[in-house]
Amino acid sequence: MNNFIRFLFLGILMIVFLTGCNEEALTGVKQLEVSDLSYRMADSIKNNDEAFYIDVREDYEFNEAYIEGFVNYPLSSFEQTYQDLPKDKEIIVICRSGNRSMKAAAFLKEQGYENVTNIKGAMLDWKGETKSAN
Repeated sequence: MNNFIRFLFLGILMIVFLTGCNEEALTGVKQLEVSDLSYRMADSIKNNDEAFYIDVREDYEFNEAYIEGFVNYPLSSFEQTYQDLPKDKEIIVICRSGNRSMKAAAFLKEQGYENVTNIKGAMLDWKGETKSAN
């Protein structure tokens, strides 16, 4: 059984590699490089498209340094709070490295949110200004 799982996993990886499938194609979650985030936010204001920006880091992380315009929705309580998010707007998700935000974004897709974007690189690679609640 263990060899079968290993074989299946390698087969899936081979298909992804050979077909050029990326994470977006596999999950339905759009990806945005953190270096493009400030441009995306400016476009959102200019075009009045009202995307909704969430940060899924824990409260203490968010309070240390956050990007203005992001609202804190900690991943640890996300299953209890995600229903507050609008389904008619693009949800753009960030965290520290991109892992938790991808989990939250994939979860939102599973719950029927159609327009979800994950920020690749996330706060670790963010070069812009941050705010602090401390």
